[in-house]
Amino acid sequence: MLQNERGLTLVEVLATLTILSIISVLIWNVFFQGLDYSDKAVTQNSMQQESNYLTMKLTRIHQTAKQYELKNSNCNIVVDYINQNNESSKEIITDADLCFKTTFTGRVDPSKEDLPLTISIHDKNNAANEFVMETIFYRLKEDQSE
Repeated sequence: MLQNERGLTLVEVLATLTILSIISVLIWNVFFQGLDYSDKAVTQNSMQQESNYLTMKLTRIHQTAKQYELKNSNCNIVVDYINQNNESSKEIITDADLCFKTTFTGRVDPSKEDLPLTISIHDKNNAANEFVMETIFYRLKEDQSE
């Protein structure tokens, strides 16, 4: 018989397993919270880029059209405009994953009025992911040269 036998007791093994499981759960939660935050940040960045692109398109139309009309239609923005050559055109702003909406709908004459506009974009799969951009399209001044 061995007199000085060394080993782990059952209580020591259970205490070690309990501590390791608590640490594992904490690490697991931190990892997945970081992953969730990263996904939200990527979606938010994508929506911000889309709103900048949309604003750029609307600015181009505002600067070049004689008049135009904004409409909201099933998560799309429809712009009917008449260009400087009196030709009628239509632009539909759409995306497969995002829903666009403006606060203003109606006819705009860029030479006579400023257009304050709020554009909201949200994810079709998760409506809680929303980006709102406020902008103003200023009245165009007529050419002063003679």
